[in-house]
Amino acid sequence: MYWGVGFASSRSCVVDLSRNQSFSFGLCGSEDQYSVYGYIVAFPSQDCNGIMSGLGSDSWWKKTLYLTGGALLAAAAYLLHELLAIRKEQEVDSKDAIILHQFSRPRHGAPSLSPFCLKMETYLRMADLPYQNYFDGKLSPQGKMPWIEYNNEKVSGTEFIIDFIEAKLGVNLNKNLDPHEKAVSRAISKMVEEHFYWTVAYCQWVDNLHETQKLLCFSGPLSDLLKWILCHLTKGIVKREMYGHGIGRFSEEELYRLMEKDMRTLAVLLGMVHSVLPKIQFYI
Repeated sequence: MYWGVGFASSRSCVVDLSRNQSFSFGLCGSEDQYSVYGYIVAFPSQDCNGIMSGLGSDSWWKKTLYLTGGALLAAAAYLLHELLAIRKEQEVDSKDAIILHQFSRPRHGAPSLSPFCLKMETYLRMADLPYQNYFDGKLSPQGKMPWIEYNNEKVSGTEFIIDFIEAKLGVNLNKNLDPHEKAVSRAISKMVEEHFYWTVAYCQWVDNLHETQKLLCFSGPLSDLLKWILCHLTKGIVKREMYGHGIGRFSEEELYRLMEKDMRTLAVLLGMVHSVLPKIQFYI
């Protein structure tokens, strides 16, 4: 089957772009040109046993919906293939090696778009532990990212991963802390992970979604469409989880007010590291 490429718009039209690199759109009997907005879609160039003609010549909105839905399904299948494709920096023996599963590297040199993946890799580097990155996009059995494998044991959740590494390898970055300092360290961690994180997620995946989309690294003919789909899926997930958390029920202005308070608090605490909290390791 041969496929063509077209432009689907809310104006109920589909324009074939398979032979032309540009097109103009105007009303009958008028020389005025109009700008239209929509999505690039793929569609079968044959009639598929009369399916398209069966929709009727006066049902352009149905045809647009049909074509757009087919293109989205095809793009979703391709996206699933890309996310499940195993990307490795190098091959290592998994025996006695920490395998860190995390999201793919973004563009422009940023280590990760996920604060928790960034936290976990930073911890491993601070502990001077050898590890291997697997950018396979595969979530843990609990549906979490990042997660590790060590001698065929799987652990997810950064706090449980750190506890596991401490028990298995005897590494403890906070071993010199007294009980009070450990309590302060945990309080700071929970403020960052359970409160400040959600304001950052809103800024990244809701308010500045277009900028985040530019950082995603995809290749192939449908890369832009895949980025758009992934970003908007993530946006919906973030908004739903924020609402369930409770912080998502506030207005945008209130969310940024909470973010500012957390950032000012962190600035004060980090300024105290060399005086009041000299031994606490900050890897979040």
